[in-house]
Amino acid sequence: MAQGSRIPFSGVLLIVLGGLFLADQMGALSFQHTFRQWWPAIMVLAGLLNLIEKPSTPLGPLVLITVGIALLLSNLGYVKFSSVWKLWPIVLIGVGLNILFSQGKGKA
Repeated sequence: MAQGSRIPFSGVLLIVLGGLFLADQMGALSFQHTFRQWWPAIMVLAGLLNLIEKPSTPLGPLVLITVGIALLLSNLGYVKFSSVWKLWPIVLIGVGLNILFSQGKGKA
């Protein structure tokens, strides 16, 4: 794939969010309620984009996607956050698996 000039996703995201919050402050639209409920979708999107760009290092993006989905499901009322919080040891398991499987990659 040819390396061309790329627009940083984080910069575009900040500009869009700033514009939406400014419009909310000026009374042009009501954005805070929507944002309060759907903000974890930004985490999921960021994790997916990172996973697509750097598929060789999937742990960070997968954790971001998983946490984002859990928070989104909690915000939408599908699961209780206290139920999701009980699953935090999965993060430890994932980090341990990442350490085990990355040990052989650096050796020739």
